[in-house]
Amino acid sequence: MAAEYKPKRIIKHKEAKKLFHIIVQELEKENALNDRTMMIVDNIVLLEQLKQDHMADIKERGVVELFKNGSQEMFRENKSVDKILKIVEQQRKLQAELKLTPASEKKITEVVTVDEFEEF
Repeated sequence: MAAEYKPKRIIKHKEAKKLFHIIVQELEKENALNDRTMMIVDNIVLLEQLKQDHMADIKERGVVELFKNGSQEMFRENKSVDKILKIVEQQRKLQAELKLTPASEKKITEVVTVDEFEEF
C-alpha cells in the first residue's frame, strides 16, 4: 500500500523525503493510511522542507545577523529562528492530528476503576 504513496514533486530535501516515508510507515501500522491522512502528511513534509531551508539559512548567516540602517548598525535575531519554532509547533499539531505523538500512544487500558461504593 505504501508503494502507491510518494512525496510530492516539490519535495526535494532528503530529510523531508525521509520523514514522509517514516510517517507513511507508521500510518500503515495503524491502518490509518488514506487520502485524508495523506493531505496532513503532505503538509507535515512540506513544513519539514521549509524548516530545513531555514536551518540552512541559520547555518549560513548565524542565529543573529548584523543589520545596517543608514549609519546605525545593530545585531538582530535571524528571522529563520522564529520561523523554525513556529514550523515545529505546527508539525507537532499535525502529528497529533494523525495520533503520532507520544501522548497519542497512551491508550486506555482500563475503562474506569470500580468505585469503592459500587463494591457493596
